[in-house]
Amino acid sequence: MTNARLNPGAQFADDRLGLRITPQSIRFTLLLWRARRLLSGNILAASGFDEGGSPRVPNGIPDNRRGGSGVVYVFERTGAAWRQRDYVKGSRSEGADSMGVSVALSADGSVLAAGVLDEDCTATGVNPPGCDNDREADLSSGAVYVWVRSGNNWTEQAFLKASNTGQDDWFGSRLAISGDGNSLAVGAQLEDSAAKGINGKQDDDSGEEAGALYLFTRSGNTWTQQAYVKGSNTEAYDEFGSAMALSGDGKTLVVSARGEDSAAKGVSGNQADNSADEAGAAYVFSNN
Repeated sequence: MTNARLNPGAQFADDRLGLRITPQSIRFTLLLWRARRLLSGNILAASGFDEGGSPRVPNGIPDNRRGGSGVVYVFERTGAAWRQRDYVKGSRSEGADSMGVSVALSADGSVLAAGVLDEDCTATGVNPPGCDNDREADLSSGAVYVWVRSGNNWTEQAFLKASNTGQDDWFGSRLAISGDGNSLAVGAQLEDSAAKGINGKQDDDSGEEAGALYLFTRSGNTWTQQAYVKGSNTEAYDEFGSAMALSGDGKTLVVSARGEDSAAKGVSGNQADNSADEAGAAYVFSNN
């Protein structure tokens, strides 16, 4: 079986998308490190977060009129052949949004999420009004789009904002979706609250870049934020939410804090120790 190289149907300078796929081993090599990709069976989602197209609907006509708005390309495999099927854009797309800095795809490829790192709206919650003309604010609070596929068509199902939107929080910088597509974990690794545990004080900004994770769940077509998640030993610059994973049913969540400083070893060690700068840590949560 030969290798396949995927390129978007329309590509402009600085799109920063490039993938090489070896189907034999399902091994992916990023030709340009600023690309993002995710495979679900015969569906592949790959983003170019510096892409500059102006459409605000899936499969609009590509151009280069909104520099840095970002895009997700969806490829489909039939037999040994890959083809681009979709060009996916958000309904509130603006220049310099950086949509696609993270992507997540459900197990059957029917639910797609994309983080919008530099989205600037100060609104909170699910599907807030506005957020389509705030580029000049330059706040990089972040957002997430969710689309669902029915047949050959993608429809935007939700536009998600944090419950405590803040400047430079980077909400959406990391994503994980459950296999069934009904739970979505959203990282904001530069969020500043010093809260600890689940659903703590969100309007506190005394823990600079401590990081946070937001858990959303879907019932029918409706998405709701279920939890605001912090580490048990939150400190500034921990960057909790710098990576995460969800189980297939969404009931088990693992979150990393790349900048956590404890020199503890193994499971449930001394969390109060700060003798190993940026050693990192992982936290496991369950919802039974």
